[in-house]
Amino acid sequence: MLRIAVLLLLSLLPSLSIAQAAMDTLILVSNRKIICKVQSVSSSKVTILKKGAQAPEEFSRKQIHKIKYANGRVEQFNSLAFQMVDEKNFQAVVVTENPADVDGLYVYGKIEAKSGTSSKTAKAAEKNARIRLQRRAAAMGAMYVLITKSESRGGYKEVPTHYYEGIAYGIEPPKEGQGQ
Repeated sequence: MLRIAVLLLLSLLPSLSIAQAAMDTLILVSNRKIICKVQSVSSSKVTILKKGAQAPEEFSRKQIHKIKYANGRVEQFNSLAFQMVDEKNFQAVVVTENPADVDGLYVYGKIEAKSGTSSKTAKAAEKNARIRLQRRAAAMGAMYVLITKSESRGGYKEVPTHYYEGIAYGIEPPKEGQGQ
């Protein structure tokens, strides 16, 4: 009886110790790590299959810092972004008018900014409005702002003002209650 139990146990042992497929590690610019199997890398996106998932997922190459493959090879894409953007480091927010710069990023919401009334020149008014726009985007946790409207006002003997409208974007999905 003992022989049969040992024989049965030895016959089941290979099926219990099936080697797990080696997984790759995808590191996003936000330093978030995803354990997955990289299926394909194209010029604009990377397709992965997460551990335990059945449907593949796509990431823009702009979102990816690097891929550490299971065989030890490392493929570098972009530099790491700041971990957290708050009002104190609003300078990290990128303001752009090119929609291609925000392709593949997550929408955080619409923002607007108007320069203060203390500006003496049109250029100073524009800079003031841009800084206010960056601060509002940083307060939302956004890393990019796509300008949708830029308007200067004020003529001869009037106080110059500048108005910006834009859409804030980030590299991570917006948190609950944030965005759109």
